Amino acid sequence: MSQKVLNQAICLKKYIYQKEYKEISELQELCSSHDNTNLKLELDYKLNMCRNSEIGLKNVNEFLYYIDEVLVAYLSISSFGRNIGELNGMTHPDWRKKGLFKKLFEYAIEECRKRGFNKILLLSDDQSSSGAKFIKSVGGKYDFSEYRMKLLNKVSSENINSINLRKAEKFDLNEIAKQNKVFLNDTQNSESFQEDEEPINQFTYIIELKKEIIGKIRVEYSDNSAFICGFEILPDFRGKGHGKSALKEALGLIHERNVYDIELDVECKNITALNLYKACGFEKRSVMNYYEY
Repeated sequence: MSQKVLNQAICLKKYIYQKEYKEISELQELCSSHDNTNLKLELDYKLNMCRNSEIGLKNVNEFLYYIDEVLVAYLSISSFGRNIGELNGMTHPDWRKKGLFKKLFEYAIEECRKRGFNKILLLSDDQSSSGAKFIKSVGGKYDFSEYRMKLLNKVSSENINSINLRKAEKFDLNEIAKQNKVFLNDTQNSESFQEDEEPINQFTYIIELKKEIIGKIRVEYSDNSAFICGFEILPDFRGKGHGKSALKEALGLIHERNVYDIELDVECKNITALNLYKACGFEKRSVMNYYEY
């Protein structure tokens, strides 16, 4: 009996559009359910990248493996500043140990080298034995870990420090870039806020204390959930409770949209931030490990 010849195709793209978003989301749900793990794919962020032609215009960021026109493996490159490339992906449980993901990985590493990243990080959920095994096989060395935290307990929204959050405008671009240099040692703009309007599901807020700018925070919405990121208080204003007040204000803005499924990431060694998030009702849900390639 002759064996069926499968139609295989590797697709390299600068962006994902709605079609790829749907395919990747379905594969992510299947893999996460099968493995009981978390995948940090940043799909909503990536979907919005195509709206601004300046982001990643000359770069390949998406690597997709199709068999008979069905997506069975996916890998992506993300960069959020400091000239660091982050690689994360997945393979359909039925198509593992067949070299599919390794092929995507080879294409992605070649792309990373072309772009001259200072550092390449490979991501894997702490509970993913297959992910850790693959990273070890390609020479990845453990670097650090992040907690994915979820808001489980509502706390008082009292603002004792008169903190105000206002939506960033075009005239705040220089301020955002200046803060990025402070927080990230980054000369590039790692925020999604561009000269054009932000995507409708992402909001960067400027944190003010009596009209003086003391930090920033970003909220990204997806369906009935929200993700908090890019949250920083300038050094001169830390240790005074302003971070807690700002976070409570952000949670209040999110709740006004009737959204209560709220998550964020924090580095495990950042005890100050961990204590702040716990005090505001967040609890650890999973651990993401980062390995340097």
